[in-house]
Amino acid sequence: MVLQHLQEKINTMKKLNKIYNILIILCLYCLFTTVALGQEWKQYTNVEDAGFSAKALDKVITQLDSLDTASLLVIYKGHVLLSYGDTTRKFMLHSVRKSLLSAMIGIEIENGTIGLDQSLAALHIDDIGQLTDAEKQATVKDLLSARSGIYLPAAYAPQGMIDNLPKRGSHEPGSYWFYNNWDFNALLTIYEQQSGKHFFEAFKKEIADPIGMEDFDLGDTFYRYEKDKSVHPAYLFRMSARDMARFGLLYLNHGMWGGQQLIPSTWVEKSTQPVSTNLNGFDSREAYGFLWWLKTIQGKPMYYASGADGQRIMVCPENDLVIVHLVNTYENFSVSDGVVNALVAQIVSAKQDSVSPVVSSLVPYHPEKTVLHDTYLGSMDSYLGTYKHRFLGEMSIKKSADDYVLETDVGTFKLYATSENSFMPEDIEIPALMRKATEDHKKFTIESIMKDRKSIKEIIFYY
Repeated sequence: MVLQHLQEKINTMKKLNKIYNILIILCLYCLFTTVALGQEWKQYTNVEDAGFSAKALDKVITQLDSLDTASLLVIYKGHVLLSYGDTTRKFMLHSVRKSLLSAMIGIEIENGTIGLDQSLAALHIDDIGQLTDAEKQATVKDLLSARSGIYLPAAYAPQGMIDNLPKRGSHEPGSYWFYNNWDFNALLTIYEQQSGKHFFEAFKKEIADPIGMEDFDLGDTFYRYEKDKSVHPAYLFRMSARDMARFGLLYLNHGMWGGQQLIPSTWVEKSTQPVSTNLNGFDSREAYGFLWWLKTIQGKPMYYASGADGQRIMVCPENDLVIVHLVNTYENFSVSDGVVNALVAQIVSAKQDSVSPVVSSLVPYHPEKTVLHDTYLGSMDSYLGTYKHRFLGEMSIKKSADDYVLETDVGTFKLYATSENSFMPEDIEIPALMRKATEDHKKFTIESIMKDRKSIKEIIFYY
């Protein structure tokens, strides 16, 4: 009896010791994630301490200097490993927007307001061209994976997409992959209709604010309607690299941020798995999931959000890396898929697996930021009006409270008066010059003055 009682006490002590060890591990984990996922980015003081070659990363910077890259941000284990350019400046995300919508749809699927197998017929989704009964059998899943079989005109569709649109009715829903803005725009209508939410406001409340985006504002979002083509608008974002990195880190951490499950972990997993591997016209890419692209880099999987001309949020789970790449597409700059992939491979290769990282010291991350100011304080009211560009469409200069703004079909930009006849548009940062109309230039028209390589030097508004 004595021996049995002693053995029971020993077993109890072992259990208590095991629980104690688990609690210590949990406390350390919470401490780490609090540092990594706090409201302020931290930066490694020495990349070598984090296990990366400083020389290899210096080569990445040298490479960036020769490209049209505007900003690049590399996050390793939740902290800034490498930063290039103004990571606070906001640029058009282009098709990166689709992966942001994927996250919001995942939340509603978890809530039960949207079902993957719901058909367009059941959801009462139609368009100007009127969907056929066969097209109405396409499901939410088909739209998320670009396999709807619906080939109708869409808002914000690039010319290449328009030129290659398959013949209507040529493929049954779910049978064929084609990257088509109709699918992606119709998903926005489904999201707002089923959730009863305004998409951009919901994104701010449910994702941007909880993860501490520092530069994001609802003024950086815009519905792009082309009602002669479709009733379903595109949904456009401007965003900074450091805010995009937060979104990527949210996915890297399985939708969890600061102890709160913002996106269902099951959706993070499901949406970043391959659905299609035969990607017509996208030969440099390996697979497509639910509004996410997938590729292998240095033998390890990566999934990424991709926009035109080099806009990227890249998540490398096995490497614990998030990499954001942005290009100033306002000036027609571009970095190709192959070059961006090569940059990612260089960064991944910079990790020295043979070197054991030490406890790294961290400092607050304070990126260099371009700040615009009004340098002319007089009235610019004589320039108010709607102007037309032969390619870019209409742009309106308006007065809003004490500010002047430029309204375009890709968003509204604050204007900073830099002289009595010139503005600098927020984020675009291309000089807008005001000139009296002449015989050669009609009143309320716009002319682009180009630099080399077809980038825009300045824009002239004739008033």
